Amino acid sequence: MLWQMLFALALSLLSTLLHALGLLGLLYWQSKVWPWLEAAFGPRRNLPVFLFLFAVIWGLHLAEISLWAGFYYWGVGLPTLETSFYFSATSYTAVGDGGITLPPAWRLTGSLESLTGVLLLGWSAAFFFTVVHRLFEVRIRRWKQDGTEVQRLGPKETLDTGHGAA
Repeated sequence: MLWQMLFALALSLLSTLLHALGLLGLLYWQSKVWPWLEAAFGPRRNLPVFLFLFAVIWGLHLAEISLWAGFYYWGVGLPTLETSFYFSATSYTAVGDGGITLPPAWRLTGSLESLTGVLLLGWSAAFFFTVVHRLFEVRIRRWKQDGTEVQRLGPKETLDTGHGAA
């Protein structure tokens, strides 16, 4: 059981390293395109960025699932790559499926993949939320600078800025 846990730990660390490098790459890319994004906030600029971020993050998760699947196929002995990928995907996402089981000596490996997957999925969600939040902060700052929210809402519905008579 010790060897199985060490293999699972190694796969978990490798998955985390892959994920960290991928997100760091996205941060580097984002820092390069940020001035372009801030220049004109809107769907034409932001939607492709959101879709690109989603695609890269999705690809990272597929690579990590594939890493575990390869181990299940070549290391554990699941019958096909398709079966291994399916088992890995259901474990990684913590969906869990009783149709495919690992040999008794390797069962904890699937549980550790679930723990790793849930943490990495949460990390991705936090990363994506942070990027979206930062873009909207830029837009809100611009609205306040331009007085756009006052024009957009109308004179009776202006936002309370804390200035003026009550």
